[in-house]
Amino acid sequence: MCLAARNLTPKSRRFLAIGNLCLAVGLLMSVFDKDVVLHHAAIYDGLRGLLIGLSLAFNFGALRMGANCRKTQP
Repeated sequence: MCLAARNLTPKSRRFLAIGNLCLAVGLLMSVFDKDVVLHHAAIYDGLRGLLIGLSLAFNFGALRMGANCRKTQP
């Protein structure tokens, strides 16, 4: 299994980037939830959970696509 970004295919690199972006946005929503949660708590929690779930799916997808890569010997 190789997960170095230079060894991944372009499609798996895109999946990894999207997954990391979803994770960052989902976790940042936890930090900035002071005013929004008072009025729309269920929608906010659902969106945050969706983003973290998408992050898991995209990162595991990139891992699965990257598992088919073979390391080249120098």
